[in-house]
Amino acid sequence: MFITSGEKGLKNLDHKKAQKIREAEAKKAAKILGIGKLYFLRLPDWTSGKNMKRGVRLLLPVLKRERPSLIYLPHPGEWHPDHQAALPMLRAALKRAAIPKPKLLAYEIWTPLLRFDHVENIVRVMRRKLKALAAHKSQLKEFNYERAIIGLNQYRGELAAKCRFAEVFSALSPVP
Repeated sequence: MFITSGEKGLKNLDHKKAQKIREAEAKKAAKILGIGKLYFLRLPDWTSGKNMKRGVRLLLPVLKRERPSLIYLPHPGEWHPDHQAALPMLRAALKRAAIPKPKLLAYEIWTPLLRFDHVENIVRVMRRKLKALAAHKSQLKEFNYERAIIGLNQYRGELAAKCRFAEVFSALSPVP
């Protein structure tokens, strides 16, 4: 599930062309990861929090159809406003969905978690993770995400899991 298509990440392109590129990259990465079905809500990039009602309305039928038991989402302390909007949007949709409440696990993107309660050794999937990251070619021109991801996952591996690479998560309540 993508709340936005990240079109503002391609500043030199018009909105529709950027959206098409970013979504194609997401689909390629999903295929590498073995994710079959993707949903794009296409809320305006950087302002999904200002479009909360629309986001809930778009998310609701997906939750009812898929009935997930586990949802991964950016942790609420992330600095990006769309990442911050994910939890309140999801909670509002879950409140209206009338489905069993799923487990929520929050992950790091740009802002490391201060506290976490779940650690995953990712040594055996790290190569595939980096291959999926490389599918986002348009985002790799200005920032070395591979270096950042390797560094963060090595740090988490060493300190949290006593292995080469790890990811950490924070369990969140599906209700406020």
